[in-house]
Amino acid sequence: MLSQLRRIVQDVAQEPVLNKALAGLVSNVKRALNTECCSVYLADYQQHFTLMATDGLNPEAVGSISIGFSEGLIGWVGQREEPINLAQAHLHPRFKVTPEVSEEKFSAFLGCPIIHHRKVLGVLTIQQGENRVFSEDEESFLVTLGVQLASVLVNAEMRQSVSQSSTQQKVTGQLQGLPGAPGIAIGEGYVMEPSSDFDDISLRKTDDPEKELSRFYKAVKITKAEFNRLAERMSAHLPADALAIFDVYHQLLEAASLGDEIEAQIHDGWCAKSALKRVVEKFARQFDDMDDPYLRERGTDIRDLGQRVLNHLLDTEQRHHKLPEKVVLVAENVTATMLAEIPRHQLVAIVSLKGSVNSHAAIMARALGIPAVMGLDELPLFHWQEQLLIVDGYRGQILMAPADAILAEYQTLISEDAQLSAQYLSEIHLPAQSACGGRFSLMVNAGLAIDLETSHPSHTDGIGLYRTEYPFIVRTRFPTEAEQVELYKTVLATQPGKGVVMRTLDVGGDKPLPYFPISEENPFLGWRGIRMTLDHPEIFLVQIRAMLRANIGHGNLHILLPMISDLSEVDEALRLIKQASFEVADELEGSEIQLPKAKVGVMVEVPSIMYQLPELARKVDFCSVGTNDLTQYLLAVDRNNPRVASLYDAMHPAVLRALHQLCLQSQALQFPVSICGELAGEPAGVLILAAMGYDKFSMNNSNLAKIKWLLRRVHLSELQLLLPEILACQSPKQVRQHVQRFLDQKHLLNQLRA
Repeated sequence: MLSQLRRIVQDVAQEPVLNKALAGLVSNVKRALNTECCSVYLADYQQHFTLMATDGLNPEAVGSISIGFSEGLIGWVGQREEPINLAQAHLHPRFKVTPEVSEEKFSAFLGCPIIHHRKVLGVLTIQQGENRVFSEDEESFLVTLGVQLASVLVNAEMRQSVSQSSTQQKVTGQLQGLPGAPGIAIGEGYVMEPSSDFDDISLRKTDDPEKELSRFYKAVKITKAEFNRLAERMSAHLPADALAIFDVYHQLLEAASLGDEIEAQIHDGWCAKSALKRVVEKFARQFDDMDDPYLRERGTDIRDLGQRVLNHLLDTEQRHHKLPEKVVLVAENVTATMLAEIPRHQLVAIVSLKGSVNSHAAIMARALGIPAVMGLDELPLFHWQEQLLIVDGYRGQILMAPADAILAEYQTLISEDAQLSAQYLSEIHLPAQSACGGRFSLMVNAGLAIDLETSHPSHTDGIGLYRTEYPFIVRTRFPTEAEQVELYKTVLATQPGKGVVMRTLDVGGDKPLPYFPISEENPFLGWRGIRMTLDHPEIFLVQIRAMLRANIGHGNLHILLPMISDLSEVDEALRLIKQASFEVADELEGSEIQLPKAKVGVMVEVPSIMYQLPELARKVDFCSVGTNDLTQYLLAVDRNNPRVASLYDAMHPAVLRALHQLCLQSQALQFPVSICGELAGEPAGVLILAAMGYDKFSMNNSNLAKIKWLLRRVHLSELQLLLPEILACQSPKQVRQHVQRFLDQKHLLNQLRA
């Protein structure tokens, strides 16, 4: 049963033409369940289910018969979002007679919805002439198939248009993702570090078979040489019969085996990757179906061989791709090292197929002030290469190869955005205060591109969060103490007389070090932040010593400890900081140089520490709220997971109430507190925080001018009147509605976005 399901789904995924894929689907399901009819209906934008394929009903009805979302048994399945199993369907009051489909000979009916992310994509049905209820096994098969088909069918039309495209492989269409960073950009897709799995390869045609043949021959030649090296290396460790597998691989690559088939596919118009995929999967499936266990294992060999050839095809392809003038970086997961490889003036936007609104990639995009869209993994990675893209970071939309009229509209929006930015910047030199004179401290988050992030040092109150992990991430080894000293000196020197809050190394979760891999089942609840560095005092002490040495002559260092969940972690960190201070002071003994005392603070991002604030205030000098992780842990939502992205929201009433309580408690304790999470850089977020009583915010440099401009136009008394309404809300949507209504009444809403 499981192998049948897998085979049916694979066949749908591998067929580039949607109608052919669905036709094969209904025939395979009819055969697998030994039923008389199988049909599939897909939902459209006009709120209809259209018959897309059938094996048993009138084939002329395909594509022409549509059933409303509230009509018939098909509509009922969609409405109830669960299977409907009837022995005599024609007697049911919801049954709708549709003469064109010719289903009068069928009595038994089983319909199952195809659902993706709470959205009904379609309905899969089987029918039988006999009056009977379909068995539990049959129903289970159809339900399981519907679940697996959902991820394959989503964006199926987009996949089809790509496979039918020309040599330039352009595709028009719109994709909906998650808004990662605000703004709009137009550029060309550039895929970095593409995965090399056959599942990511969708079939494409070519107009240049000779070029594709040449690429295939080159990949085969490299693969054969690779096998020769492997065989030579293993000859001293493996017996001759085990080494024979390399001879088998060589034979399979010869023209008489797989080679001829792949060449024929290329001559038929398929590109080299597509031809390789079609042939490898065809032969692998044939071996999988064999009864003999030894022959079945050869299917694995075929796949391994094909994977190696595919890797070399992709390597040569990637090397030939020229960096476009305006780069839209596309990757499975965008990392800091990827960003470092692209000149800043060429990078216009980020598309991360994985990740969510507050994943590390989205935070990096906001730090750079470029739009980003996340969570678009339904479309394979290779489809993005060299595509003209409009990236709408406000709405989380991607437009591929847009028409000229649409392109012109978005260029106008980009121009309007630029005008608004100029409007904000025209007031950046003015004091950070409310319309009634209430003062605020506005600082910047930094670490990714210090020159860009500190471009207005005279108009800010310092660096509220310097993420020290970025210099670690972009290296191939741990930076030395001397390297860290020079780096931290540069950062401290950008803010003379103003505080610089340096967070100690915060890696793990979605920020791995390439030379210090951490593999965990649940990394966000695992060995990250202070937990890792306290377990490795040799790393922690080197970093603290470097910070303290860099602070000599500046005296503006504040040390921030991340991921604190227990007071014992604070005690241990303070002990090590004291030890590092003694070590640096010993180096200065006998000289006239004095070691400045650095303030030490704690990040409030793990909920447990919120309930230990009085004890914390007696141990450290300040605290800084990391709203990104605090939201993640309060709501139990992995912020990188697009499947639960809709649940992650810093405007959630529970998060806002927790922040309000934290502010009241810190004020009662006279314990300095600031906000360094992304919420401080959002217009709605900063207004709510200001209403609560927070007055110290750190944000991305790209947001600072807008936030200062906004705060200068509101009265604190007005915000304080708004606060009870906000805290009484039951959903993030209600919170946003209240803030938008307030901004609209102040005639500010249309001035915050083009």
